[in-house]
Amino acid sequence: MKLFNYFQEYFQRFQHFAMNRMIPFDEAEKDPLLYWRARILLAILFTGLVLSLFVLILTIPLLIREKLWCLAIMDGAAPVISFGLAFGSLKFKIRALISLLLAYAIGLAVILAVGPLSGGPVWLFTFAVLAGVLMGSRAAIFAIALNTATISVFAWLSGISQVSRVFPFFNTWEAILAAGINFTLLNIITAVSISILLKGLVSSHHKEKILFNSITDLIFSQDLDGRFTSVNQPVIDLFGYERNELIGARTSDFMKPEIRPFFKREYLEKIKTEGFADGVTSYFTKDGRKVYIEYRNSLVVPDDGEPYISGSGRDVTERILSQREIKRLQGQIVQSQKMEAIGLMAGGVAHDLNNILSGIVSYPELLLMDLPENSPLHKPIKTIHEAGKRAADVVADLLTMARGVATEKKGLNLNTIVNEYLESPEFLKLEKTHAFVHFTRDLAPGLLNMSGSPIHMKKVLMNLVINASEAIEGGGTVAISTLNRYLDEPLKGYEDVHRGEYVMLTISDDGSGISPEDLGRIFEPFYTKKVMGRSGTGLGLAVVWNTVQDHNGYINIHSTEKGTVFELYFPVNRDATPDEKEDFGLSDCQGHGESILVVDDEEQQREIACGMLKRLGYSAQSVPSGEAAIEHVKQHPADLILLDMVMPKGINGRETYEAILKIHPAQKAIIASGYAKTEDVERSQALGAGHYIKKPYSLREIGIAIKNELEKAAR
Repeated sequence: MKLFNYFQEYFQRFQHFAMNRMIPFDEAEKDPLLYWRARILLAILFTGLVLSLFVLILTIPLLIREKLWCLAIMDGAAPVISFGLAFGSLKFKIRALISLLLAYAIGLAVILAVGPLSGGPVWLFTFAVLAGVLMGSRAAIFAIALNTATISVFAWLSGISQVSRVFPFFNTWEAILAAGINFTLLNIITAVSISILLKGLVSSHHKEKILFNSITDLIFSQDLDGRFTSVNQPVIDLFGYERNELIGARTSDFMKPEIRPFFKREYLEKIKTEGFADGVTSYFTKDGRKVYIEYRNSLVVPDDGEPYISGSGRDVTERILSQREIKRLQGQIVQSQKMEAIGLMAGGVAHDLNNILSGIVSYPELLLMDLPENSPLHKPIKTIHEAGKRAADVVADLLTMARGVATEKKGLNLNTIVNEYLESPEFLKLEKTHAFVHFTRDLAPGLLNMSGSPIHMKKVLMNLVINASEAIEGGGTVAISTLNRYLDEPLKGYEDVHRGEYVMLTISDDGSGISPEDLGRIFEPFYTKKVMGRSGTGLGLAVVWNTVQDHNGYINIHSTEKGTVFELYFPVNRDATPDEKEDFGLSDCQGHGESILVVDDEEQQREIACGMLKRLGYSAQSVPSGEAAIEHVKQHPADLILLDMVMPKGINGRETYEAILKIHPAQKAIIASGYAKTEDVERSQALGAGHYIKKPYSLREIGIAIKNELEKAAR
């Protein structure tokens, strides 16, 4: 069976080669009648060659013995001429003409050598029929006329005794004439009928082919090895190959190499055993595009031919990609909703924790100012203060995760952020603990500015650098780079980056990479592969994600087993100008007895704030609600109000400020809260409120904010 399949495959290639030499593929496509005539001629020549090996070679010695030299020469020359016609480079019409003349010559030679009651008239009959088949009805009529003339001449020569009259059945002229007329009529009927039938069949085939190619679906047929035997025009248009490149090619040739074994093992076997197969498979076109085809193929077993596969398909690339895009967007929505829910929870927790931490952070700072350096209490109180600050940093991360940063955005340059971080104590400590990691920086000169929160951008950078460092084992490199980049079309990646002008911050490492399973979840809070409590809080990448979102930026990630690259895109702000660095000391924050009204619903917060303000040289008073603040300023105007934004038991900070502005339109205020920056904060600032500071308070932060606001010109 394998030998037969091998022979069949070799013969098909052989036939394909011979057909291409007889008639170019593009001509065959344009003229199907010419194609079928060429197929018929090739079949005749192949058959003649095969038969000549077994029949003609055996008859030549017999012809020589009988001294029939003309037939012997003709029989010996016929195979040689047929071989040349089959594999030569002549045009089809010349091949057909030579083939017809060869048939006529053989017939004439047989008649001359043996007589009319031999195979000679059959050859002449064949000559006329083939003339109609290969060259049309006009050629058939010419061949019939030539046959009639040949028979007439032979009869005349026989009548005048120029040739031997060895015809026992034709003893009279009338018999010869009757036989000749019947032979001619048979020639006419057969040759013309066959030529017209062939033309009609080809015309019908041509109409079917037009319909075949006009169908927008993919229509094709395959042999049982999966090779294309016919394809319609949409298949050609989709794959981008010429028809002759597709015919004879296996369907699996256009698949990924790794799935080709499945094609043979599953698809072909299923077709052969079950007679049907359907599904969706991906292919690659000539220009490298990946397309998805939905197919329905079935096995056809004709009564008088080889079984084959009849198939139809449809390009469903857009549908598949749309479904994937919808699924991806649904995943993003679910992720966004999940982060939003966690953020709401985190915001509430952070607010409560900030109130609790205020005493731990703020009171030690005041105590340290009163204690001498050599006091035995100095170190423990400082330890409490540092622990409180670390706890406050965790709360700040929770606030960031709540999708709202508590620091105003301002003009900044990423090069400055990187340089400051690489000189910070946090980074120097990281270098010591990860001495096996080599850190590099490549900062773009002339990097454009962006608008953002320097504190949170530094935290983003720090978290990504720490993660990259911890991904490396046994030595490696963490690279930090910046770049100006303009996207003239959207960039599809981990997130879709829209068109526009961006500054890029890139952090890459050559660690072990992130698995595909983990890649979709790395920004979820507390999702970590690290040992909890030993390598951070599990909020690092959640902070990165939310900070980037709050800055209207995008994240793209490339990760393989050779390392990971985080690309952060932030919109350029050409109007933003980085603030000049001001080095404030506590002496610069001292007040001169200005009156400050603290409005907060938490008693502890009021005590802490008033204590700090008095230490800074201000005259501080406090009230527990917005309603109380309104009544207070009616009788005791204040130079500035320190206003808590969230007071659940009464009117909130914005409503309080609106009411106070009706009493004192130029009232100065700064806003404080344990929550992230909200819409109420922004509306209050739009009304004229100044800085936004977050709880727990630090002496320096509250001092700078009040000093700056008081120094502003009156509105």
